[in-house]
Amino acid sequence: MPIFSLIRKMQCHVKDEVLYIGKKEFEEPIKSEWVLEMQNTEKYKTIGPTFPDGTINWQCPCMAGGSLVAHRCGNFFRELYICMKSDDTRDPSEKCPNQFVNWAACMQNMSDERREQMRKAMTVDTEELKINPK
Repeated sequence: MPIFSLIRKMQCHVKDEVLYIGKKEFEEPIKSEWVLEMQNTEKYKTIGPTFPDGTINWQCPCMAGGSLVAHRCGNFFRELYICMKSDDTRDPSEKCPNQFVNWAACMQNMSDERREQMRKAMTVDTEELKINPK
């Protein structure tokens, strides 16, 4: 097959299109609806872990964009987060020990026996814990 017929079979596609505008058109304000919509920054403002109405934003970047909830241990994470959000007067570390143990045990693939040991260690008062000095 001659090379000329190969070139004819190949289609040339324009990848980019170059547009030219005059100085007067360049200096005019932009009238594109798309550009005006993009200027509305309030619409694209990031929302934190709660929506303005107080409900939980499970898609927040602080929750890995929903990955923590969609994880195999997500149900334990939801219970823990809801419990921690429920009472703002107490310290978060002492609010929900059972929910935390369930979530941590799931994440670490702990056995039920180890889970109960961890739960007891977290719920026992610190005064009752005895540390054996070596």
